[in-house]
Amino acid sequence: MMQIHLNPFAGEALHSYLLRLAQGYGLQNSKQLLKAVSLKPRLAYDAQQLGLFAEEFRLSVDVLVAMNPTPESSTPILNLKHQRSAGSPICPCCVREAPYIRALWDHELITACPLHGVLLMDVCPGCSEPITRERESITHCQHCNRSFSETVAESAESYDLALSALIAGAAHPARALLPMALQSGSPPPDIAAFLAYLATHIQPANSIPVRAGKEPRPKTIQESRGVLRRAWSALTPWPTGVEAFIEARIREGEGRSVHQRVGRWLAIFQRQFDPKVYGFFAEVVERVLHERFDGSFALRHRGMLLRSENADALQWFSAAEAARLLGIAPDILTNLVVKQKVPGRVHQEGSNRFVAIHRETIDQIKEHRGGYLSATDARRRLNISKTCFERFTQAGGLRRYKRDERPLLVAGEFRVEDVDKVINQLVGRVRKKPRPSRLIGLEDISAKHGISNAKIISVLQDILHGTICPVAHVTELSGLAGLQFDKADIETCIRDSDPDASFSVDDLAKVSGWKAGVIKKWIQGGFLRAVEERHGKAKRDVVQLSALIKFLLTYTPTAELSSQLNTKTQYLIQSWRPAQIEILTPPQDTSGGQRGLLVRNADLARAAQLRKPTIRELAEQLGACA
Repeated sequence: MMQIHLNPFAGEALHSYLLRLAQGYGLQNSKQLLKAVSLKPRLAYDAQQLGLFAEEFRLSVDVLVAMNPTPESSTPILNLKHQRSAGSPICPCCVREAPYIRALWDHELITACPLHGVLLMDVCPGCSEPITRERESITHCQHCNRSFSETVAESAESYDLALSALIAGAAHPARALLPMALQSGSPPPDIAAFLAYLATHIQPANSIPVRAGKEPRPKTIQESRGVLRRAWSALTPWPTGVEAFIEARIREGEGRSVHQRVGRWLAIFQRQFDPKVYGFFAEVVERVLHERFDGSFALRHRGMLLRSENADALQWFSAAEAARLLGIAPDILTNLVVKQKVPGRVHQEGSNRFVAIHRETIDQIKEHRGGYLSATDARRRLNISKTCFERFTQAGGLRRYKRDERPLLVAGEFRVEDVDKVINQLVGRVRKKPRPSRLIGLEDISAKHGISNAKIISVLQDILHGTICPVAHVTELSGLAGLQFDKADIETCIRDSDPDASFSVDDLAKVSGWKAGVIKKWIQGGFLRAVEERHGKAKRDVVQLSALIKFLLTYTPTAELSSQLNTKTQYLIQSWRPAQIEILTPPQDTSGGQRGLLVRNADLARAAQLRKPTIRELAEQLGACA
């Protein structure tokens, strides 16, 4: 038999090459040609079959292999999984230009010719018979002999052209309507499976229901267009369709886990497709789930879910996760959400309850907590000692906010704003002096430096009110530690503002001769007014001079009178009984004996008026008059 050397056209289908080869040998169709090596027409051939055929007809095995579809082909149009099994549509315009069958026409999801912008034709326009692989002519209908090249083709729509060009890896303006990753270049090998996945699972609300089972493979151009149309609705406009689909599933679904709520489409994507290859789709799914999903986002799902491990994108958190971010107990946060004191969502599944909290709520709580400081943090921000801080707050330098005055879950008692404000105010009041007498800092305003404890609070108040201004500032020291004052200014202000001296209990005991324990009893009984001073955790009573004067004008210690009259207190009290003078007794110890007894000065004056003179006293008075 004469050997024919026939070269394939670029992009020619294998069955087209076999048909042209058969016609070159004068045979009616390719079936007769394959019969020579005991083969029948099929979608693809194995290596042994191609080798026998090539040897019989003196052909290149490599040429045949290059046109042969395989399940593992990296070229989508030669993927055996998506080859049309019966029909073999054509582009009339392409056949008119070059009479051979293009391999891309055999792909079940290619419906248009990207080169001419027309729909493929899968039935004869003359007799409506299907155009099949087993036909005997490439250019004419074997039933009515109608010329395909003379047919006026129907214009394709944007989705036909864009998706057909995408699968074929061809350039076309319609691809600009697709997501950026699909607008140019060769597609992923499994692009057809991905489009079928979109058509089956990613459909907007109120769309035509799709079969719950496996999507049937399209057999005609119209069935293929139906698949592309549904895939197109998910891809354009990108990413609106996918976003709306996922949001609807989250809103309408039931259950608290991701897969329970959104449905099986997510698990199918994770199982069948590489999220790196389809990153444009994975990114949108990830973002919408992170922003909208308010159920349980288990850690194992976060690692599996698409390609992201970016916790910053997550918008809904479980109560346990939110509590961990806030540093509080989960039960406290859960109860606040359940009681609707903190915004959140509660999902009840039987006896199980799941609480979800949005990132905005967590951030708001963090913001509120960040706006307050504990006493320790406030003191560190002011950069002063604990003793100085306590005096500073007593002087009104900072307001301490009660629990009911603070936002929920805020433990700090002082506002950052208040702390910074007082720092800025005091630093801004620095008035430099050419020759200060002696510079002292806030820590130096103490009894150690000659300022009595009773005056420290008033000095700090004068500093806060601007009566005493700092005269220097060490900028290297933060907070209030760098402020320095002229000691002369402080001493002058003390003398001018408050001439009232004060005594500690021990100092008063030394000056008066009274016992310190007795003075404390008078203070406890409310007879002698005192002011409480704090030194760290220690406290002590201080008696001002005005309070001491008032005490002495009102009361007289019985021990003082008995000492002056050189008698005993009990005898003195007995002599007062006829005048019914009341003896005032301060709180006593349990050890026995009465100490610190007092008598009112007014009662003594009243008793003196009631006393009757003796005969001797009258005689002395008369003698004095003579």
